Amino acid sequence: MEAEIRDASLVTLGDCVLEPLSPAFRVEGWDKSSLGKFYRRFGARWQSIAVFCEDTGDVWQACRDAGIRVYVNGGIPADERPTRPIMTHPKDTVGLLEFCGWDYPAVAADPRLRADFDPNWWRDHHPTTLERLAYTTVMAKDLDRAKHIYLDVLGGTLLHENESALTGTRNAYVALGEVVIELATPIREGTFASVDLADNGEVHHAVAIKVADHAQAEKYLTSKGLSVSQRDDETLLFDPATTHGALFRFTTRSVPNDPRV
Repeated sequence: MEAEIRDASLVTLGDCVLEPLSPAFRVEGWDKSSLGKFYRRFGARWQSIAVFCEDTGDVWQACRDAGIRVYVNGGIPADERPTRPIMTHPKDTVGLLEFCGWDYPAVAADPRLRADFDPNWWRDHHPTTLERLAYTTVMAKDLDRAKHIYLDVLGGTLLHENESALTGTRNAYVALGEVVIELATPIREGTFASVDLADNGEVHHAVAIKVADHAQAEKYLTSKGLSVSQRDDETLLFDPATTHGALFRFTTRSVPNDPRV
């Protein structure tokens, strides 16, 4: 995308799409772009969560009514009702969110919308035994504020709340359309979560992949050079130094009340 001086790919993985992307380092001025500034500040890590919606204008209006800053590509403020993808200011929505309408060009190539698409192919034929995106985690300083934004402003549904000894966080799981977002706040020092929040603020923190067999998934992934940092009976946390800075979790656990299950 020349306007944003970046290179990117969209990669289907089960029921979700991941977007590996980077500044176009070969182009002069890459460090002045929105992504370039993000990269210089935070390095390699998760950046944002993108969701399809029926009308980006309705989301824009809800955000504006709540005092949330909204932008279009290139970091340009969306001062009028938009007809293209919009992004929120990460400080206003506890992490950077993107909303795309169904007229987004990538939709035409999205295999998940084809009648013959099989989201269980990975579970049945790939050694990861991958089933779906379990949830994606956003770090929050104030869990009540985060819940207000995702539930009251964006219209999400609260599925479950708990505390995790493995991640050292107190969590609220919110369904936003077909995506489950874990809003998490640290309750113990020295964890990936507490360090990330202290160093980087409220950010998109981790992605959890639901698998049928985490022992089989671990065997395969470690054979590819990934390293498990922490674990419990259900979940593996991988060392971000072996996953290009992106915190990955692989888990056999389903979020209670997950409507996709």
